[in-house]
Amino acid sequence: MSQVGLPIHLPTLYARTRWFYPLLFDEIIIRSNPPLRQILQKYPKVVHAISHAGTLGWIPAILALLRGALLEGGKHRTALGIFHRGLYRFGASRWVLRAFFQSTEPPTFAKVIQAFRDGPINDIALFPEGDNCVLGDVYDIRPFRSPKFVELALAVNAPILITVHRGAEEWGKDFYIPSWMLRWVKLIEPAYVRPLMKNPVLNLPIRMTRIPKFSLNSALYFPKLSYDQLSMRPRERWFQLHEEAEKIKAIMKALLKEMPYV
Repeated sequence: MSQVGLPIHLPTLYARTRWFYPLLFDEIIIRSNPPLRQILQKYPKVVHAISHAGTLGWIPAILALLRGALLEGGKHRTALGIFHRGLYRFGASRWVLRAFFQSTEPPTFAKVIQAFRDGPINDIALFPEGDNCVLGDVYDIRPFRSPKFVELALAVNAPILITVHRGAEEWGKDFYIPSWMLRWVKLIEPAYVRPLMKNPVLNLPIRMTRIPKFSLNSALYFPKLSYDQLSMRPRERWFQLHEEAEKIKAIMKALLKEMPYV
Protein backbone atom coordinates (compact mmCIF):
# COMPACT_ATOMS: atom_id res chain seq x y z
CA MET A 1 0.00 0.00 0.00
CA SER A 2 3.00 2.32 0.41
CA GLN A 3 3.04 3.20 -3.27
CA VAL A 4 -0.51 4.51 -3.21
CA GLY A 5 -0.35 6.34 0.11
CA LEU A 6 -2.66 5.80 3.05
CA PRO A 7 -6.45 6.06 3.02
CA ILE A 8 -7.32 9.31 4.81
CA HIS A 9 -10.63 9.99 6.53
CA LEU A 10 -11.95 13.33 5.22
CA PRO A 11 -12.26 14.98 8.67
CA THR A 12 -8.66 13.97 9.40
CA LEU A 13 -7.45 15.48 6.15
CA TYR A 14 -9.39 18.66 6.85
CA ALA A 15 -7.89 18.91 10.33
CA ARG A 16 -4.43 18.78 8.77
CA THR A 17 -5.16 21.43 6.15
CA ARG A 18 -7.69 23.77 7.80
CA TRP A 19 -5.07 26.40 8.54
CA PHE A 20 -4.69 26.91 4.74
CA TYR A 21 -8.23 28.19 4.25
CA PRO A 22 -8.05 31.64 5.87
CA LEU A 23 -4.70 32.18 4.17
CA LEU A 24 -5.86 31.25 0.66
CA PHE A 25 -9.59 31.91 0.32
CA ASP A 26 -12.03 34.72 0.94
CA GLU A 27 -14.96 32.79 -0.52
CA ILE A 28 -15.56 29.30 -1.92
CA ILE A 29 -18.56 28.69 -4.19
CA ILE A 30 -19.62 25.15 -5.14
CA ARG A 31 -22.21 24.21 -7.76
CA SER A 32 -22.95 20.57 -8.54
CA ASN A 33 -25.44 18.66 -10.69
CA PRO A 34 -26.85 16.65 -8.98
CA PRO A 35 -26.18 18.28 -5.58
CA LEU A 36 -23.00 17.12 -3.90
CA ARG A 37 -24.89 15.89 -0.83
CA GLN A 38 -27.02 13.60 -3.00
CA ILE A 39 -23.94 12.19 -4.75
CA LEU A 40 -22.11 11.45 -1.50
CA GLN A 41 -25.16 9.77 0.00
CA LYS A 42 -25.98 7.61 -3.02
CA TYR A 43 -22.59 6.45 -4.32
CA PRO A 44 -20.14 4.64 -2.04
CA LYS A 45 -17.28 5.10 -4.49
CA VAL A 46 -16.64 8.10 -6.75
CA VAL A 47 -13.78 8.96 -9.11
CA HIS A 48 -13.19 12.72 -9.17
CA ALA A 49 -11.81 14.05 -12.47
CA ILE A 50 -10.72 17.63 -11.80
CA SER A 51 -9.41 20.35 -14.10
CA HIS A 52 -5.96 21.75 -13.46
CA ALA A 53 -5.84 25.45 -14.46
CA GLY A 54 -2.42 26.74 -13.36
CA THR A 55 0.44 24.47 -12.40
CA LEU A 56 -0.52 24.63 -8.72
CA GLY A 57 -4.26 24.74 -9.37
CA TRP A 58 -4.74 21.25 -7.92
CA ILE A 59 -4.07 22.55 -4.39
CA PRO A 60 -7.03 24.98 -4.01
CA ALA A 61 -9.25 22.57 -5.99
CA ILE A 62 -8.61 19.73 -3.52
CA LEU A 63 -9.03 22.01 -0.52
CA ALA A 64 -12.31 23.49 -1.78
CA LEU A 65 -13.77 20.10 -2.72
CA LEU A 66 -12.72 18.68 0.65
CA ARG A 67 -14.52 21.36 2.62
CA GLY A 68 -17.55 21.12 0.35
CA ALA A 69 -17.75 17.36 0.89
CA LEU A 70 -17.62 17.77 4.66
CA LEU A 71 -20.33 20.43 4.61
CA GLU A 72 -22.52 18.18 2.45
CA GLY A 73 -22.48 15.08 4.63
CA GLY A 74 -19.22 13.43 3.62
CA LYS A 75 -17.78 13.10 7.13
CA HIS A 76 -17.88 9.31 6.93
CA ARG A 77 -15.92 9.09 3.67
CA THR A 78 -12.29 8.14 3.11
CA ALA A 79 -10.22 9.50 0.22
CA LEU A 80 -7.02 8.66 -1.59
CA GLY A 81 -5.47 11.36 -3.75
CA ILE A 82 -3.73 10.13 -6.91
CA PHE A 83 -1.36 12.63 -8.46
CA HIS A 84 0.64 12.73 -11.66
CA ARG A 85 4.23 11.58 -11.33
CA GLY A 86 5.44 15.00 -12.50
CA LEU A 87 4.43 16.48 -9.13
CA TYR A 88 7.05 14.31 -7.43
CA ARG A 89 9.78 16.21 -9.30
CA PHE A 90 9.22 19.52 -7.48
CA GLY A 91 10.19 20.12 -3.88
CA ALA A 92 7.06 22.09 -2.89
CA SER A 93 4.51 19.69 -4.36
CA ARG A 94 6.52 16.66 -3.18
CA TRP A 95 6.41 18.05 0.37
CA VAL A 96 2.61 18.51 0.19
CA LEU A 97 2.10 14.96 -1.11
CA ARG A 98 4.31 13.49 1.59
CA ALA A 99 2.95 15.61 4.45
CA PHE A 100 -0.77 15.37 3.74
CA PHE A 101 -1.17 12.20 1.65
CA GLN A 102 1.77 10.06 2.88
CA SER A 103 2.67 9.53 -0.77
CA THR A 104 6.41 9.44 -1.43
CA GLU A 105 6.46 8.05 -4.97
CA PRO A 106 4.12 7.75 -7.97
CA PRO A 107 1.64 4.88 -7.60
CA THR A 108 1.34 1.96 -9.96
CA PHE A 109 -2.02 1.70 -11.71
CA ALA A 110 -2.58 -1.92 -10.67
CA LYS A 111 -2.14 -1.02 -7.00
CA VAL A 112 -4.46 1.95 -7.33
CA ILE A 113 -7.22 -0.28 -8.72
CA GLN A 114 -6.65 -2.85 -5.98
CA ALA A 115 -6.70 -0.23 -3.22
CA PHE A 116 -9.83 1.42 -4.58
CA ARG A 117 -11.70 -1.82 -5.17
CA ASP A 118 -10.73 -3.73 -2.04
CA GLY A 119 -9.88 -1.04 0.49
CA PRO A 120 -12.04 1.28 2.60
CA ILE A 121 -11.79 4.07 0.03
CA ASN A 122 -14.77 6.09 -1.16
CA ASP A 123 -13.14 8.82 -3.25
CA ILE A 124 -10.13 9.14 -5.53
CA ALA A 125 -9.21 12.52 -7.02
CA LEU A 126 -7.29 12.74 -10.29
CA PHE A 127 -6.25 15.54 -12.63
CA PRO A 128 -6.40 14.08 -16.17
CA GLU A 129 -4.46 16.96 -17.76
CA GLY A 130 -1.44 15.99 -15.66
CA ASP A 131 1.73 17.88 -16.48
CA ASN A 132 0.11 19.25 -19.63
CA CYS A 133 -0.98 21.98 -17.22
CA VAL A 134 2.33 23.72 -17.91
CA LEU A 135 1.40 24.08 -21.60
CA GLY A 136 -1.17 26.29 -23.29
CA ASP A 137 -3.81 28.59 -21.82
CA VAL A 138 -4.47 28.20 -18.08
CA TYR A 139 -8.05 29.38 -18.69
CA ASP A 140 -8.78 26.37 -20.92
CA ILE A 141 -8.81 22.58 -20.58
CA ARG A 142 -5.59 21.09 -21.87
CA PRO A 143 -5.21 17.63 -23.51
CA PHE A 144 -5.44 14.70 -21.11
CA ARG A 145 -2.21 12.84 -20.43
CA SER A 146 -3.99 9.51 -20.11
CA PRO A 147 -7.51 8.05 -20.21
CA LYS A 148 -6.66 5.45 -17.54
CA PHE A 149 -8.79 7.20 -14.93
CA VAL A 150 -11.82 5.99 -16.88
CA GLU A 151 -10.64 2.40 -16.46
CA LEU A 152 -10.33 3.02 -12.73
CA ALA A 153 -14.00 4.03 -12.56
CA LEU A 154 -15.06 1.07 -14.69
CA ALA A 155 -13.12 -1.40 -12.53
CA VAL A 156 -15.25 -0.57 -9.48
CA ASN A 157 -18.43 0.48 -11.30
CA ALA A 158 -18.11 4.02 -9.94
CA PRO A 159 -19.44 7.23 -11.49
CA ILE A 160 -17.07 10.06 -12.39
CA LEU A 161 -17.65 13.46 -10.81
CA ILE A 162 -16.27 15.98 -13.30
CA THR A 163 -15.17 19.20 -11.60
CA VAL A 164 -13.76 22.42 -13.04
CA HIS A 165 -12.74 25.55 -11.20
CA ARG A 166 -12.01 29.25 -11.55
CA GLY A 167 -9.77 31.39 -9.39
CA ALA A 168 -6.40 29.63 -9.39
CA GLU A 169 -5.28 30.65 -12.87
CA GLU A 170 -2.76 33.13 -11.47
CA TRP A 171 -1.07 30.47 -9.34
CA GLY A 172 1.80 30.35 -11.77
CA LYS A 173 3.53 32.55 -14.29
CA ASP A 174 3.86 32.22 -18.06
CA PHE A 175 7.37 32.22 -19.50
CA TYR A 176 8.24 32.62 -23.17
CA ILE A 177 10.47 29.79 -24.42
CA PRO A 178 12.64 30.88 -27.40
CA SER A 179 13.28 28.33 -30.12
CA TRP A 180 16.94 27.91 -29.19
CA MET A 181 15.89 26.52 -25.79
CA LEU A 182 13.85 23.69 -27.29
CA ARG A 183 16.95 21.50 -27.48
CA TRP A 184 17.22 21.72 -23.69
CA VAL A 185 13.49 21.12 -23.25
CA LYS A 186 13.85 17.99 -25.37
CA LEU A 187 16.42 16.62 -22.94
CA ILE A 188 14.16 17.24 -19.94
CA GLU A 189 10.70 16.48 -21.35
CA PRO A 190 10.53 15.53 -25.06
CA ALA A 191 6.71 15.56 -25.06
CA TYR A 192 6.75 19.34 -24.53
CA VAL A 193 8.67 20.16 -27.70
CA ARG A 194 5.87 19.86 -30.27
CA PRO A 195 3.31 21.90 -28.22
CA LEU A 196 5.94 24.57 -27.53
CA MET A 197 6.63 24.89 -31.26
CA LYS A 198 2.96 25.94 -31.65
CA ASN A 199 2.69 28.04 -28.49
CA PRO A 200 6.11 28.75 -26.90
CA VAL A 201 4.88 29.40 -23.36
CA LEU A 202 5.40 27.41 -20.16
CA ASN A 203 3.39 28.05 -16.99
CA LEU A 204 5.68 27.50 -14.00
CA PRO A 205 4.77 27.30 -10.30
CA ILE A 206 6.57 30.31 -8.88
CA ARG A 207 3.81 32.20 -7.06
CA MET A 208 0.79 31.64 -4.83
CA THR A 209 -1.70 34.47 -4.33
CA ARG A 210 -4.80 34.88 -2.20
CA ILE A 211 -7.98 33.90 -4.05
CA PRO A 212 -10.89 36.32 -3.41
CA LYS A 213 -13.47 33.98 -5.00
CA PHE A 214 -12.79 30.35 -5.80
CA SER A 215 -15.56 28.57 -7.72
CA LEU A 216 -16.20 24.89 -8.44
CA ASN A 217 -18.65 23.54 -11.00
CA SER A 218 -19.34 19.78 -11.05
CA ALA A 219 -21.40 17.28 -13.01
CA LEU A 220 -21.81 13.53 -12.54
CA TYR A 221 -20.91 11.29 -15.48
CA PHE A 222 -21.57 7.60 -16.05
CA PRO A 223 -19.28 5.94 -18.62
CA LYS A 224 -21.12 4.17 -21.42
CA LEU A 225 -18.73 1.23 -21.25
CA SER A 226 -18.58 -1.53 -18.69
CA TYR A 227 -15.35 -3.06 -17.47
CA ASP A 228 -16.20 -6.37 -19.16
CA GLN A 229 -16.51 -4.59 -22.52
CA LEU A 230 -12.89 -3.41 -22.50
CA SER A 231 -10.76 -5.14 -25.09
CA MET A 232 -7.91 -7.38 -24.00
CA ARG A 233 -5.81 -5.88 -26.79
CA PRO A 234 -3.88 -2.90 -25.37
CA ARG A 235 -4.28 -0.64 -28.41
CA GLU A 236 -8.03 -1.28 -28.77
CA ARG A 237 -8.46 -0.87 -25.00
CA TRP A 238 -6.67 2.49 -25.10
CA PHE A 239 -8.93 3.77 -27.90
CA GLN A 240 -12.04 2.68 -25.98
CA LEU A 241 -10.88 4.58 -22.90
CA HIS A 242 -9.75 7.55 -25.00
CA GLU A 243 -13.22 7.88 -26.54
CA GLU A 244 -14.78 8.09 -23.07
CA ALA A 245 -12.09 10.50 -21.89
CA GLU A 246 -12.78 12.82 -24.83
CA LYS A 247 -16.45 12.96 -23.84
CA ILE A 248 -15.40 13.90 -20.32
CA LYS A 249 -13.06 16.59 -21.65
CA ALA A 250 -15.92 18.05 -23.70
CA ILE A 251 -18.07 18.19 -20.55
CA MET A 252 -15.21 19.88 -18.71
CA LYS A 253 -15.00 22.53 -21.40
CA ALA A 254 -18.76 23.11 -21.27
CA LEU A 255 -18.77 23.37 -17.46
CA LEU A 256 -15.88 25.83 -17.55
CA LYS A 257 -17.61 27.93 -20.19
CA GLU A 258 -20.58 28.33 -17.83
CA MET A 259 -18.37 29.96 -15.21
CA PRO A 260 -17.41 33.64 -15.17
CA TYR A 261 -13.79 34.68 -14.93
CA VAL A 262 -12.98 35.70 -11.37
